Amino acid sequence: MIVDEREDNFREMAALGNLRAVAAYIRGGININSQNKMNGWTALHWACVRGNIEVVGALIRAGAQTDIKNNKGQTPLDVCKSNETRAIFPGYEPDNELDSPSDSANTSFVPNYIVNPDLSKAWGMPEDVMVGNQGDSAYIRQLQQEASGNVRHDLAKLQDDPATSERELLVYVSQLGDNNLRGSVFVGSNATISQLSGQIRSELDNVPEDFAISRYNGKQIVPISAKQEQFSVGQVFRGDEDAVVLVPRH
Repeated sequence: MIVDEREDNFREMAALGNLRAVAAYIRGGININSQNKMNGWTALHWACVRGNIEVVGALIRAGAQTDIKNNKGQTPLDVCKSNETRAIFPGYEPDNELDSPSDSANTSFVPNYIVNPDLSKAWGMPEDVMVGNQGDSAYIRQLQQEASGNVRHDLAKLQDDPATSERELLVYVSQLGDNNLRGSVFVGSNATISQLSGQIRSELDNVPEDFAISRYNGKQIVPISAKQEQFSVGQVFRGDEDAVVLVPRH
């Protein structure tokens, strides 16, 4: 069986919300419904769980199957976190419930492109969008040139603007170590520590029912007090090596 090595990159672009790259992969003949061999997630699953509305719309318009189930039996609609995203699906009728993170969106396997994201890919154009036997493409070259010219500017803007910046935090339980890693969350710098706790509960599997958040600063684990739970993530987690350590409350 021939495997298109671009498929992982395609799903990564959908997860990061890179609409231009997703569109270029589709034009390049990518299998839009390809699934990750470990968890069964498609590009549409990742776009939905990340709330990348424009990518969700582009994938559905391009013919992405909305009924494909991942290894937990979840369709892309099942992992949506807002009615705004769900409303893009043909035939969806919203109820009167408030938007809330879907507990069904949890996945115990987290691909490397989510654990260790390359933020430049959120704007850039991958070199493999066209398969080898399709030859050169002026359209793809143009997209690559336009994207590469904006990557540095957009990255700098994102990092300098605390209102829009988002960072990834690895989440461990009790102590650091591969066996204690539960995954990662992408959280805005303005989110509070209390909101971070709620996001961890809604997105990650196998976390304690009741826990306190501590910060690993690259050298030691530092407790965060109850009074600091209203501090912003940007105030508390400042270093590149910072990580979240969940301390179970007994």
